[in-house]
Amino acid sequence: MLQVKQMGSGMILLLLPLLLVAVSESASPRKDRILGGKEAPNDATPYALSLRVDNAHVCGASILTATKLLTAAHCLFRNDKAIDSTRITGRVGSTNQYAGGQIVNIASYVIHPDYYKLDNNLAVITLKTPLQWTDRIQPIELVDKDEALPADGSVINVAGWGTTVEGTSSFKIRQLSLTFAADAVCRDAYSDHDASKDFCLAHPLKEGTCHGDGGGAAVYNGKLIGVCNFVVGACGSRYPDVFVRTAGYSAWLQQQLSV
Repeated sequence: MLQVKQMGSGMILLLLPLLLVAVSESASPRKDRILGGKEAPNDATPYALSLRVDNAHVCGASILTATKLLTAAHCLFRNDKAIDSTRITGRVGSTNQYAGGQIVNIASYVIHPDYYKLDNNLAVITLKTPLQWTDRIQPIELVDKDEALPADGSVINVAGWGTTVEGTSSFKIRQLSLTFAADAVCRDAYSDHDASKDFCLAHPLKEGTCHGDGGGAAVYNGKLIGVCNFVVGACGSRYPDVFVRTAGYSAWLQQQLSV
């Protein structure tokens, strides 16, 4: 089973849903759920991949090229040790994490060299075989390093197979629109906030990303601007959700994509 990592004061990495929910509910009566959003149409998120360890969904990932995926680094660790790539697969081309599309195998992955706990929480995965593009399998463009962040209050789209209102991992990918939060709001929730490396997305109470959504994309104007990192407190709390800012890692990402 994946190790539960609760970082700092209530910061929770978005890992395997069932394990984290079980731990949270045994400790207190609260229910850590994602609320809101809706099932995505079949071709709405063709860049999204269900990242799997031992054939069980653990995180989201995004297709950048025919052989490269982007996810959060913490998704590739178990008991503080890097997971062997032979145990990692992905399902692409399906909104259903359990069926359809195809299972793809992983050749290798690279963790950001400065990854530590929540910082620099990125990893690039290389597939064994290039993907073939269809209407349900497509890459997403990374935002340019010089492109400004969205204005405060801008609508940002996220999607994933994380925990739902029923308290279990969604079998179909769900979409949710969040709003870009001001730096002051982000810093109030997360004192280590660094606008060059991360940003926050606000949401109404009982909405937002949750366990199993880690590694998924934050999309604005059709471009990938962030990677789902962690939530502060319970899923859907009054605090915004924290995302890695991809533009802040543009040089490293481009280096990985060129290999």
